[in-house]
Amino acid sequence: MQMLDRGKPRPISIWMAAAFGAALAALLLIALFPLFPSQFDVSVGDIASRTVRAPRSVSFESEYLTEQRRQEAAEAVQPVLVYEPDIRARQLEDYDGAIAQVSQIRGQTIDDQRKRDQLAGLQLSPRSIETALALSDERWDAVQAEGRRVLNEQLSVSLNEQSVQAARDGAAALVGPAFSADEALLAAELVRPRIVTTLIEDTDATEQAREAARAAVPAERVNVQDGDIILTADRRVDEVAIEKLRAVDLVSSRLEWANVLAAAIVSVAAAAALAAYLFVLQPKGISSERHLIALAVVCALPVLVAKFYLAATMPDDQGMYLPYILPVAAAPVLVASLLETDVAVVMAALIGLLAGFVSIFLPDVSLVTSISVIDTFRLVAVYGLAPLAGVFAVHRADRLGRYLTAGIGIGVVAFLMLFATWLVDNDRGASDVAWMALASALNGLGAGVLAAGAFVTIGVLFGVTTRVQLMELSQLNAPLLRRLQDEAPGTFHHSIIVGNLAERAADLIGADPLLTRVGCYYHDIGKVLQPGMYIENQLGGETPHEEMSPEESAATIKQHVLGGLELARRERLPARVQQFIPEHHGTRLVAYFYRKAAERDPDVDADAFTYPGPKPQSRETAIVMLADSTEAYIRSSPDRSPEHIDQMVDEVIAERLAEGQLDESDLTLKDLRIIADSFKATMRAVYHPRVQYPQPTPMEARRRLRLPPVRMPAPQRPAPVRRRPRKYER
Repeated sequence: MQMLDRGKPRPISIWMAAAFGAALAALLLIALFPLFPSQFDVSVGDIASRTVRAPRSVSFESEYLTEQRRQEAAEAVQPVLVYEPDIRARQLEDYDGAIAQVSQIRGQTIDDQRKRDQLAGLQLSPRSIETALALSDERWDAVQAEGRRVLNEQLSVSLNEQSVQAARDGAAALVGPAFSADEALLAAELVRPRIVTTLIEDTDATEQAREAARAAVPAERVNVQDGDIILTADRRVDEVAIEKLRAVDLVSSRLEWANVLAAAIVSVAAAAALAAYLFVLQPKGISSERHLIALAVVCALPVLVAKFYLAATMPDDQGMYLPYILPVAAAPVLVASLLETDVAVVMAALIGLLAGFVSIFLPDVSLVTSISVIDTFRLVAVYGLAPLAGVFAVHRADRLGRYLTAGIGIGVVAFLMLFATWLVDNDRGASDVAWMALASALNGLGAGVLAAGAFVTIGVLFGVTTRVQLMELSQLNAPLLRRLQDEAPGTFHHSIIVGNLAERAADLIGADPLLTRVGCYYHDIGKVLQPGMYIENQLGGETPHEEMSPEESAATIKQHVLGGLELARRERLPARVQQFIPEHHGTRLVAYFYRKAAERDPDVDADAFTYPGPKPQSRETAIVMLADSTEAYIRSSPDRSPEHIDQMVDEVIAERLAEGQLDESDLTLKDLRIIADSFKATMRAVYHPRVQYPQPTPMEARRRLRLPPVRMPAPQRPAPVRRRPRKYER
């Protein structure tokens, strides 16, 4: 017992705690490692959150200003143009096509009005149309030839965009004096649309000229003096300011040793605090290295996720409360459901503090963002306090519905924390309440769903017995219990009574009643291997032990412990349930056969009659030891009066206490007193007195004579089940 044996070995030794602390510190350092170092993160167009002065003097060549000046010089260079002869040929061909159309219209045998309409489509004025229709064929040929001469002359020289219009305006003046004014106008209107620029850009020559202009511009130097203002608060950031920040090493992609050291100190401090808590308080739900590994992973993973998530969502400039959606509460809820509620409370506080550190250490490194103290407090409150509602909701949860309750509790507390900080926020708005409610709901429900989905997988992976597993094992139609009921019905009945007896006592002293009841159901499972060797399954008649020596009988009785362990391992019963098989007998003697052997030889070796143990290591297995002995002792007694039941319960507990069987459990004297009172009440109810019925009256006898006789079928002896012997039965 806790108060009788101060030297009980700790399940979590100092070396285990130290290894856990080192592993957790390494994982937290990975999670907090400054991948986003505390250098200024700024982009062109951002609004500076504070004024920044140069920490030192520096002179540098501005790539931005130099490129800007060179670009201006290149853009000032005019394109290099050269004469293109093909343009004249194309335009003359187009002119010939237009002349052919006019000649065709002139030669048609249609009325003049229709000819006028067709000539209008060639962009000729009414005067020129009348001239084209009135000319004789000889004069028409002369006009078109003169127009072609004028066009060829105009396109034979270099015409740029500016000179094209002048050439078009002077086309009529170039027509020879042998033509009338109307004929000159007609020739000019046919020529003008075909006068275009005859120059094209020489891209190679132009690019060479521009490159020469760029090369002629010297590099632009910028001088920054110590104390000069680089950025002004609430002003837009430009390219030159970013170059100045880089020049004075305020913008860098390098990791700073100070940032790494800060993350290392926080990681070591957090890991050392949790490791010290585990070593000093020795939580009962954590009893193996696999449990410690699971705890370290579940603790570090949400911190890693929070670092990247918060860096992407903070600061919450839009007022959408996105940083508070992340369901990190799933980690404490998972620990509470798999391992220990007390540890989950500590983990929730630890994750909340680390989330607050992340908000200070990582996102608030930008010159264009600002994370206020109230934002950090919100993170600590939402991620440190809200998970407690879920932790307490899933404490010893045996149904998945409890995870939904946990999620609702987390969401409600998260909303209350956000609402409380909203009330003292000067920038609050009415629409914020809806966003807070949405973020809180997503946080809580997400945490509940994640925890419910992960606890089975994590439990199997790290060897943690879940409440759902225990509930499945407690069903009386479970395979092993069904086999126990069929092959060893007396043992099955005994296990059920012991389960009822122990479960109530465990609940009264704060132990795990579900685990206790399941442990009772399977504590004697090894008796199915040789059920006839145990008195409760013999149902009268001769016992096989009459033909065996006490040593052989004791060895056979003890075999149900070793065989039960082998059977439990083969059927993959959880480790915590397997502990009940050897610990419910502890290191006690097989008393009946030891005393028979001692009658023959007082110096007989007691070790041959001793169960292999160990003694009960937990309150649950200790309760089952007491319940098992109590039920057997009272059942074997002919006197089951309430007074004698109370006496027998006290005798069993006093005997186990005197034998030292409870020394390694955590039961206190107060617990034993509560257990004794619970056993007495339960056993009195089991063996309560019944009223003796009087003999049937004559009327009842006459009524029975009038009823038809009931023929009961003859009992059939079941065929023996033939099975191959197990290796531990041979």
